[in-house]
Amino acid sequence: MAGIEKYTKSGHSAIIIGSRTRQVMLYSFIAVLIVAVIVLSIAYGRAAAYRSAMEQQFQMRIQSALIDAIEQANRLTGSVQANSAARLSMVRQYIYSIDQYNQMNIVVNGEKGRLVPQEAFVALYEDLETYEKLVQTATSSTLEIRTSLTVHLTALQQALAF
Repeated sequence: MAGIEKYTKSGHSAIIIGSRTRQVMLYSFIAVLIVAVIVLSIAYGRAAAYRSAMEQQFQMRIQSALIDAIEQANRLTGSVQANSAARLSMVRQYIYSIDQYNQMNIVVNGEKGRLVPQEAFVALYEDLETYEKLVQTATSSTLEIRTSLTVHLTALQQALAF
C-alpha cells in the first residue's frame, strides 16, 4: 500500500496552545458566561413582572365582573317577570367572564394560577340553571334561588378579596 501513507495522519501532530492563549480563552469564556447570566436575569425579571401585572389585571377584571354580577342578581325579583330572563342572562354573562379570566390565568400559570375555586363555579352554574328552569316554567317563586345565587356571589367576592 504504497500511496496510502500520504492520506493517513500521524499521531504526532497536536495543537499546542500557549499558557497566555489559554488565559485569554478562559477569561473570555468567563466574561461571556457573566454576560449570559446578566441577560438571563434581566429577562427573567421582566417575565416575572409581566406575569405579576397580568395576574393583577385578571384579578381586577374578576372583581369588576363579580360586582356587576352581584348588582344584576340583586335586580332579579322574587317572582318571574318579563325581564327576568334578560337579567339572568346578564348574571350568566358576568359569571362566564369570571370563568374565562380564571381559565386564562390557569393556562399561563398552571394550576397554581387558579384564582377562583372550581367549586364556586359549580355552585354558581347550578344556581343559574335552577333559576332558569323556574323562569321557563313560571310556576313558582324564585326568591329562594335568587337568595342562593346572591349569597354564592357575595361569598366568592369576600373569599377573593385580592
